[in-house]
Amino acid sequence: MKKLLIGSAALFASVAGIAQVANSPAAAPATKVHTRAEVQAKIAQHFTKLDTNRDGSLTKAEANAAHQAIRSQRGERREDRRENAFDRLDSNRDGAISRGEWDAASTQREQRMMARDRDGDGRRDGQNGWRGGMASLGGHMFERADGNRDGRVTLQEAQAAALRHFDMADVNRDGQITPDERKQMRQRMRAEHRG
Repeated sequence: MKKLLIGSAALFASVAGIAQVANSPAAAPATKVHTRAEVQAKIAQHFTKLDTNRDGSLTKAEANAAHQAIRSQRGERREDRRENAFDRLDSNRDGAISRGEWDAASTQREQRMMARDRDGDGRRDGQNGWRGGMASLGGHMFERADGNRDGRVTLQEAQAAALRHFDMADVNRDGQITPDERKQMRQRMRAEHRG
C-alpha cells in the first residue's frame, strides 16, 4: 500500500510537466526546417498506413480506428510508467523513497523537460499542433480534411489540409517552415485558443 501511495504521489507531482508536453503533437526535431514536399511525402506515407482496405480513401471508421490505436498505445505506455514509478524513484532499492531520492528525481525530471524545450516556449521542441500525424484524423480533424463532405478523405484532401496548416505557419512564404516560424504559429494558436 505504501508503494502505491508514494508511486501515485510521484506520478501526480509530474503531471504538470507532462501536461505541457502532452498538449501538442509530435513532429521532427525543432531545429529542422520542413519543406512542403516533405509534408506531402509524410502525409502520403501515413495515408498508406491508415487506408486499411486500400481503396484510396479513408473513412471515418478507419481514421477513428487509428486514433483509438494511438490512444491505446499511449495508455499502455502511461500504465507502464505508473507501474514502474516507485522503482524509478527508489534509486537505492531499499523499499522506501527518501527526500533525497525524491528531490533527485524532481531535478532530473526538470532537466529532461528543459532539454526538450530548447526554444524556451514551455513545450517540448518538435511539437507543432498535430499529434499522431494522420492518426489525428479522428474527431474534428476528419471533417476539416474532408473537403467535399462525402464522408471520405482522399490522399489529395489529406495533403491539402496539411498544406493549409503548413501555409499558415510559413510566414515568409518561402516553402519552408523554420523553428522560429513553428514557434510563432504555436503562439498564434495559443492566443486564438485563449481568446
